Amino acid sequence: MEAAMGDIEGQAATVVKELVQRRERAVPEHAREALAWLLALQWQRSRFLRHVVSQSVGANNHGLTEKEVQSSMMRLIARSVIWPWKARNDEDAHYKDQWNPLVSVLLSRDMHWACYRPRGGGLIVSDNPLCMSGVVGTPPTGVPAGFFDHGVGIGFTNFRRITVPLGRSLALVISREANEVSRMDVAAINRFTVFNSREFVAHSRQWKQSHPKLARELPYLLKRQQLVAPAFLHGYKPGITA
Repeated sequence: MEAAMGDIEGQAATVVKELVQRRERAVPEHAREALAWLLALQWQRSRFLRHVVSQSVGANNHGLTEKEVQSSMMRLIARSVIWPWKARNDEDAHYKDQWNPLVSVLLSRDMHWACYRPRGGGLIVSDNPLCMSGVVGTPPTGVPAGFFDHGVGIGFTNFRRITVPLGRSLALVISREANEVSRMDVAAINRFTVFNSREFVAHSRQWKQSHPKLARELPYLLKRQQLVAPAFLHGYKPGITA
């Protein structure tokens, strides 16, 4: 299983290097596939997700240890990501054995992939590379509209866009709208990055000096995230999953 995860990460790293060297907005098909599987893997092994699942099934009430919860989540990763990834090119495999819900959505015809390349850099990253924001269709009831940009109240079937910061000068914009990337700027992508973080955000040592305006905005974004987060963290604390 560790080898398979390493292969998924390695293939994604290779295509990221290709995208960095290219100047086009378009994301080639082979790159979309490799990155979709990486995002599925990263999503499924999130410590925050493990905490939410543990809370929803009442792991503490059933006397499950942290090791047992972790083992259960690893089996879930194997069933939902590793096995379908291994079977993806097997012509004899049944479709259900190749299917992953996030990969299916990301590679569907409804999704428009593009590279966002700010000339001056300035992008930040966080513990959560998959930043969902906006909503399509009828918004779920009882969820404040502002929560959608925090990745709350939306899921794989009704997010408007996903932004994926890959470094200071490159991000992916995956959207249900063809021209979404043209409406993006560094401040907007950084806002989605902060709002979708569950543990930390990070930038280079020179970032504050190189991007003073963005640096002035960051404390306000972090403060807003800290105010909103208790409504959806379910008691989660970084590094604590049960």
